[in-house]
Amino acid sequence: MNSKSYLTGPVIFMAGLLALIVTWLVMEPVALNHAFNQDGYSPFELATIPFYAALIPLVWWKCPFTGSRTRRTILCAAVSCVAFMAVVKQLDWHLWAMKALYPDVVTSFKGTPFKMRFLTRAATSSGLPIPLGAKALAIAYFSLFFGVFGVTLAYFAKDLIVGFFKKVPPAWSMCCFGAAGVMVQLCDRMPAWVRHLRGIPKPKGDEIDSISSLFTALEEGGELLIALFAILAILQAHALYGKQAKA
Repeated sequence: MNSKSYLTGPVIFMAGLLALIVTWLVMEPVALNHAFNQDGYSPFELATIPFYAALIPLVWWKCPFTGSRTRRTILCAAVSCVAFMAVVKQLDWHLWAMKALYPDVVTSFKGTPFKMRFLTRAATSSGLPIPLGAKALAIAYFSLFFGVFGVTLAYFAKDLIVGFFKKVPPAWSMCCFGAAGVMVQLCDRMPAWVRHLRGIPKPKGDEIDSISSLFTALEEGGELLIALFAILAILQAHALYGKQAKA
């Protein structure tokens, strides 16, 4: 790696952002929404899934971690768990499982059951009790996805901060990973915020406006960028620390 390798992540981020904006400019809102957002099964969403799935074999093949075999195994397992749960989220397998096991609860609960209010309530809006098994399924999803990711991120927080200021390539790639994650979360809520600030009424029915299509492109594109930055960080870390990992 050369002295400018740390810029690879930011360059990919800016290039990806530019490509998404250009795509939004040249496509009609309805066509863009169809290509990017079909409940996990649009062409773009399906194209994203292999990148998340590839993280599982990649992290074991090109181990980016150092230390004892036990440490490396635990960390690789944590990355594999989060990557698998990302695939689950993309394909909505967690929703499918909840609907298959507890159809009445899902039908009578307003909104997705994978929210904190589902865990804190004793019954649905129609008065149907929420079984402990349904809550346990939601907790398992949160724990395996956000819990494992949060603990792993906290474990490496100091290294990432130090690595950022020392211009260590994997640290910069993970910072871009975080920026893409923030973008995804903001773009998920941004259409409603923009319409509220500008006094624009919400589109009726299945109507797709320009605002919604822009943030759909940025949200779904951001999810692909997240996977790309994770792959890049693994490869960069392996190139830097691979010999130590094999020691």
